[in-house]
Amino acid sequence: MKIYPNTKIYIICPGNYNSGGPELCHQLCSQLIQFGVDARMVYIEKQNFNGGDPVHDFYKKYHLPYTFEVENAEQNVLIVPEYFSEYLYISEKIQRVLWWMSVDNYIKIITQSINAIRLNPLSRPMPKFFYFGKGDDDLIHFVQSEYARQFVKLNGIADDKIYSVGDYLNQTFLRRAAQVDLSYKENIVAYNPKKGFEITKQLIKLAPDIDWRPIQNMTPEQVQELLSRAKIYIDFGKHPGKDRIPREAAISGCVVITGKQGAAANNIDINIPNEFKFDEKSTTPIEIVNKIRYVFENFPDAYKKQENYRARLLNEQKQFTKQVFNAFAVKNLPPPTVAFVQGVNENSFLLAQELFQSKELQPRFIVDDLLATTNISDKLILREQNRNYLRLNEAFIEIITRNDAKFLYHEGRIKIFALLNPNNNDFAELTDFYEAKTEDILIYELNS
Repeated sequence: MKIYPNTKIYIICPGNYNSGGPELCHQLCSQLIQFGVDARMVYIEKQNFNGGDPVHDFYKKYHLPYTFEVENAEQNVLIVPEYFSEYLYISEKIQRVLWWMSVDNYIKIITQSINAIRLNPLSRPMPKFFYFGKGDDDLIHFVQSEYARQFVKLNGIADDKIYSVGDYLNQTFLRRAAQVDLSYKENIVAYNPKKGFEITKQLIKLAPDIDWRPIQNMTPEQVQELLSRAKIYIDFGKHPGKDRIPREAAISGCVVITGKQGAAANNIDINIPNEFKFDEKSTTPIEIVNKIRYVFENFPDAYKKQENYRARLLNEQKQFTKQVFNAFAVKNLPPPTVAFVQGVNENSFLLAQELFQSKELQPRFIVDDLLATTNISDKLILREQNRNYLRLNEAFIEIITRNDAKFLYHEGRIKIFALLNPNNNDFAELTDFYEAKTEDILIYELNS
């Protein structure tokens, strides 16, 4: 894969849809933009699709450009999750990447497609999908997990065509998890009823005295609240990749107990000691229940045994940045991105003009809660893709909310907060609300 100064990178993603895969797509696009690469989302129809606003509310905070068309040119790159592999064939010249987020979902979608045709061969054309060995030798393969890497290697893909590009838990979750007090942990077992419930059901029947809590019909905040109280999270599902909830549970102070299917079978994707992994084919339910009771009674010891897993999870974002940097052979990083936090006013105009002239920094965002959320377009403000931009001569600066600015700072998209003639409240907000480091704050003093 070759990246040129005029390369455009397109990332296929279901619109108006929130799950682990789409979050990873947004993380990649955000990281590429941070590297100064021209990347954008390509939203496709799934369920509840809205072409006028295809960005799910959960992902609006990323502030990513999107399109519905792909420019078919040799210098461009198309990235397609394995679940939507038919989109690999919409362009002939473009460089193509197949991203293996879930091995099991790939097999599932192919099986479903073939079964639908088998019932009535004349009902529709045969679906297009990637299949190993049919001539797609130019493809690059991204793998989200060690499980996926083993799968594509088993099917004949050479090492030089495979790049590890994982994902990471979002910073909002990690910051909240850092506040968990282990002394308040309770004898609760949390579980996902969509993952391996046949085994979980046996455990519940065998030990009705244990407090079993399903993770269902909950907001992200409610999930985190439950995980912060539970001592144990169990997951006997298929683990089609590095699933998110087991990682969220571990970071929230839970001892994780799994089966040995999919990504849980290796010691890289879920690197917990083998005593916390049970082979579903040979393990009896009573063995698992005994381990649960052991953890309840010896929680500090069991918790310590999984510290390597938690340490790796805390490093995932840095690892992701390195993986993307290597996969795209990024050479020249752009100037640091600057956000103005004092709202749209005369000071902001003066400061923006000052920074544009310096060319050592990249003015990109201005924080103004009211104007960021107002549907307006006039001589001062341009509205595009449901986002507002401040016009400054020939330049445009996106107007965002305080919450989104805080998110983008912790994501690394905002590198510097700039202020002009700040008062004590301005400076205090940066350290208290944004949690900005001193070295990331630029103070300008200009005479009126």
